[in-house]
Amino acid sequence: MDTSRLRNSTVIVALDVPYGEDTGQSTLSVDKIAFNRPTTLLVAFDPEKPILPSLPDFPDGGLRAWSVVIGALLMSFATFGWINSFGVFQTYYQTNTFRDLSPSTVAWIGSTQYGLVFIPALFTGRLLDLGYYNGPLAISSAIYITALFLVAECKTYTQFMLCQGVATGVGGHSRDHLEMSNLIKFFAGMIFGTCPAVVSHWFLRKRSQAYGVLAVGSSIGGTILPILAQKLFDKVGFKWTIRITAFVLTLAVFAGNLLLRTRLPPSNVKGGLFNWAAFKNPAFTCCLIAYNLVLLGLFSPLIYLDLSGKAAGLSPNFTFYLISIANCSSLIGRLSSGILADRYGAMNTLIPTTLIGGLMSFAWPYVTSQVAPLVVVTIIYGCMTGTFISLIPSTPARLGGMSDAGRRIGMAITASFFGAAVGPPLSGVIQTTSGGFKAVGFFSGGVVMLGCILMIITRRLALGKWTGKF
Repeated sequence: MDTSRLRNSTVIVALDVPYGEDTGQSTLSVDKIAFNRPTTLLVAFDPEKPILPSLPDFPDGGLRAWSVVIGALLMSFATFGWINSFGVFQTYYQTNTFRDLSPSTVAWIGSTQYGLVFIPALFTGRLLDLGYYNGPLAISSAIYITALFLVAECKTYTQFMLCQGVATGVGGHSRDHLEMSNLIKFFAGMIFGTCPAVVSHWFLRKRSQAYGVLAVGSSIGGTILPILAQKLFDKVGFKWTIRITAFVLTLAVFAGNLLLRTRLPPSNVKGGLFNWAAFKNPAFTCCLIAYNLVLLGLFSPLIYLDLSGKAAGLSPNFTFYLISIANCSSLIGRLSSGILADRYGAMNTLIPTTLIGGLMSFAWPYVTSQVAPLVVVTIIYGCMTGTFISLIPSTPARLGGMSDAGRRIGMAITASFFGAAVGPPLSGVIQTTSGGFKAVGFFSGGVVMLGCILMIITRRLALGKWTGKF
């Protein structure tokens, strides 16, 4: 093409900009413009002036990029893996230390842990966008590890107050000490909260696949740590169980700090912790509501699997393995979901897998007295729920530009606090009132199904049509 006639003139170029699609590299920066539907954008530019990419190329692989993912995996192991082990503690506390407390009361301990780990993402996501990452990560890691070791030393109320000030966790022999576990999860959230956003610095086309590998850490932790704790309780007691576990998690957190690094420069986007403009996008708002509904019912079977099996007459030597089976199965879902999401779209993968997970929530209470069917339901449940957890960041990351991705992902994760925190205690109240777990299954499966409906609506709002990759 002869460009000599274009000198000192203006050229009009039509760009097809699909809503919600983040290419990561374009000749023109459009990440600050909100589109409600697929749009043709007319752009004027001077051909004499070179047009630079608005965003740098994403490695989408290579040793450095995958080492960041491994670092995030280790952090996931040390934080979410520990949290996913609570089911074995739920049974231990309810059958030993707190026999006089209702299941819903004990469940508040674990559910608040699930909830609190989501809250710090709001702060850490914004700090990441502003360029502050490794310093806050190191400080949070030090407090988290110190708190883990202090857990075993708590004996008096005074120690509880002091340890609460430095964010320690479960320990001691009173209900107050047990409830301290909630604060340790806050710093677990400080560590884990930005891992998905940091990974997004290095991956674009394979981002969901990288998220899946990241989330494998929680599956590994949720598989190994419950078995480790159950075996150590009888052999070395509660204190040394916590200490040995703390040593294992220390190694993982230390290695994670060495491997995790950001790549993109600090964002120039103004504003505080919340980007209220994001809620003007109906797809983003609907997505957050859907996440909360799913999380309202998602964790209940995981927490009550062990207890429901024992209540149905199964051997305690078998039932505690159910939590590890579910978490191990989730590894399959986490790995495969990333590959499927990169090919077909994150939301296209989330909807059917979460739907199947909801069906397993309905089925679980009806097979608690039969070993083989219970194991099958547990495996399918683990695979499907693993998919949901690993793909939580994917949709919020795509509903806007990369300059604000950390804050947007943080908002989505933090907003999920309500569902994760309230769901298991509600299930406990339902179990106490009904005297069984069938009503719990109906509640858990029902809210998950409702969340799936809203995810379908989210997809429709984002694409502007019923079909397409999203």
